[in-house]
Amino acid sequence: MTACTRNIHHFLALLLLFSVFCAADAQTSGSQDACWQRVTAHLNGVFSPRGFFNILVRLYSLPTLESAQFNLRQSSIVLDFPPGTPSITSDQIQRIEKDAGYRSGQVEIQQIPVRSFAESGPGWTKIKHPQSKYAFVRWLKQNF
Repeated sequence: MTACTRNIHHFLALLLLFSVFCAADAQTSGSQDACWQRVTAHLNGVFSPRGFFNILVRLYSLPTLESAQFNLRQSSIVLDFPPGTPSITSDQIQRIEKDAGYRSGQVEIQQIPVRSFAESGPGWTKIKHPQSKYAFVRWLKQNF
């Protein structure tokens, strides 16, 4: 192998390595600007696990919901939506509460930057979105 072809191979390898670093930097800078949406909904008068379950079943209609945390003492629920999710409105959440048969309360929506977002810990429920072409199978997976 001549010196000229070796130099070309070294140059191409450096160019490839540089492009990989630039692509990785672009992805991390884009993800730092992205935000998680944390929605806190106050549920007027829901103090039983069954009440939260009724609302949780209806939350499956929000396909991007990642996790939820219930607080029986304060009658509230906290919902986390990942970056890239279309904005959630308080009207959507209040409609879900009304469909479950409860009076809707105050809804607070926060934007949490990815770099300061902590993974869900104790008390959080991972939301499973059943994927089946049969409605009855989806219902069984959601409820049992």
